[in-house]
Amino acid sequence: MKNMLRLWLCAACASLAGCSSDTTGPTPEPELRLTLRPDAPIVFPAEGGRAEIVVSTDLPVWEAVSDQEWCRIETEENRLTVSAGPNATTSLMPLATVTVTAGTPPRSISTTLKVSQERGERRTVNLSASGTANCYLIGEACDYLFDATVRGNGAATQGLEAPAAIAAARAELVWQTTPEMIDGVELIGGQVAFSASGTPGNALIAVENAQGEILWSWHIWFPESEVGSLATAAGYEVMNLNLGAMCDRTADPGSYGLLYQWGRKDPFPAAATLTGTTQTVGAPLYDAAGKSVGIGHSSWSDTQSNTLAYAIAHPTVCLSNYAQYSSSRDWLRADQSSDALWGNPAGGEKNANNDFVNKGSKSFYDPCPVGWRVPPADVFRSFTTSGGYSWTIEDFDIRDTSGDGQLSIDDYDHGWTFNLGPGTWSYFPAAARYDGSYAMLMGSVSGLWGSYWGNAPYPGDMFRGGAYSVLSFQIKDQAGNEMITATPAGGGARADAYSVRCIRE
Repeated sequence: MKNMLRLWLCAACASLAGCSSDTTGPTPEPELRLTLRPDAPIVFPAEGGRAEIVVSTDLPVWEAVSDQEWCRIETEENRLTVSAGPNATTSLMPLATVTVTAGTPPRSISTTLKVSQERGERRTVNLSASGTANCYLIGEACDYLFDATVRGNGAATQGLEAPAAIAAARAELVWQTTPEMIDGVELIGGQVAFSASGTPGNALIAVENAQGEILWSWHIWFPESEVGSLATAAGYEVMNLNLGAMCDRTADPGSYGLLYQWGRKDPFPAAATLTGTTQTVGAPLYDAAGKSVGIGHSSWSDTQSNTLAYAIAHPTVCLSNYAQYSSSRDWLRADQSSDALWGNPAGGEKNANNDFVNKGSKSFYDPCPVGWRVPPADVFRSFTTSGGYSWTIEDFDIRDTSGDGQLSIDDYDHGWTFNLGPGTWSYFPAAARYDGSYAMLMGSVSGLWGSYWGNAPYPGDMFRGGAYSVLSFQIKDQAGNEMITATPAGGGARADAYSVRCIRE
C-alpha cells in the first residue's frame, strides 16, 4: 500500500512538471522614468524671478510647455528654467501649469509643475514729470496720470497766440484701438488719471467743460517695440518707428502708425491691412464701452467748420479742403491758414547752397511725445542722390533687402528700408494717406504710397496751403500702373493726413 501511494505521488509530480511556464518569451520593456528636482510648486514674488529645475529621464528627448504666457520657460540639455517678470497688477497671476514630456508616443511619459506669482503693488507713473506733450508713451500695466492744465508742451510759439491754461470739468476716453486697453479715466485736481491693462495700442483721452465740449485731447501710445533713436549722417536723431506704430517690422500693418493732417495734434488710424481697396477704412476704434467710434469728415461744400477751434473740439473729424481746393490746399479756411502750427513758419527758406536754414522748434500743437518733435524739411535729403525727386531706383539710398546684389523693386516690401547713415537703416512703410479733399483714408494705395510730414510750410503761391513732405514715395499710381518715384523734399496738401517720423528735440 505504501508503495502504491509513493508511485501515485511520483506520477503527480511528473504531471505538474510537464505543465511548467515557458520562460523563453520577449523581455518586458523597462519602466519609463521622468523626474524633476525640485518638483515642488514654484511661487514667484511680485518682482518676478527665475527657478532652475534638473530634468532626469532615460528617454532621448524631452520638452516643456507652459499654458500661461507670463510664465516663461527655457530648456537646455537636462535643465529647465522657469521665469517670470514683475507682476504690476494687484491680482495674483493666473496659475500656470508647466507640462514636461519625455519621449514620443507611444513611448512617452509626462509630469506637471505648478507655478504661481504673488500680487504686485500697483504703481502710479506721472507721465508729465519730465515735461508735457500731446502724446505720452506708456509701456506697462499700471496707473498713470498727467498734467491736464497744459496744452501740448505749453511753449510760446512764433506766429501763434500763447497757449492758455486748461480748466476742465471732466475727462473721458475718446477712442482706443483695443477694447479694455485703458479704463478708469478721470480728472483729479487738474490731472488726468487712467489705468492701462498692459495691452499695446493707441488711445485718445480728452478733457471737457461742463457742457461736454472737448477742450483738449492727448494721444496715449503703447507700442509693442521699444521706442529708440537712430543717428543720421546729417546729425539728427530719428525715431526708429512711425508715430503711433506698434512695431517696425516689414510687411506688417502694425508698422504703419497713425496719420496726421499737417499742423494738427490729433491722429487718425491707418488701414488695418497691408493693402486695400477704395472701400478700405482705418483700423477700428472703440469707446470705453467697447462700441465702435468712427472717423468723420467735414462738409465738402463749404468751409464753415474749417477752424482751429473746431479741430480741437472734434478730434475724430478729418477736415476737407474740397470747397476751397482751387485756392488753398489747407484744412483750415484760407483766411485762417497758419504756417506756424508745427513750430517752423520760415522753414522753407534756403541759402545760396540750397540748404534749409530754419529748423524751427517744438510747438504746443506738435503731435510727438516728450523729448521728440516733428522734423524740419531737410531731415531725409540723403535718401536720393540729388536730394530731390527721383524716378530711378538706383538713385534711392535703400537697402538691398533681397540680397541679390542689386537695387530693384524686389527690395520693396510695402515700404523701403532707407539708409540713415553709415551702417544705420530704417524701414519706412507705405501707410498711404487721408485724402485732403474727401477727408477719408485712400485705402487703395495702402502699401503702395508713403508720405511723411515735416514741420515747415511749402513756399510759393503756386501751392498755397501746402507743407513740406520730408519723404514721399510710390510704386504704382491710383490706376494700378507701375510708377516708381521718391523724393525727400516734396510738397503736400496740408489737408492730407500723412505719417510722422519724429526726431529728438
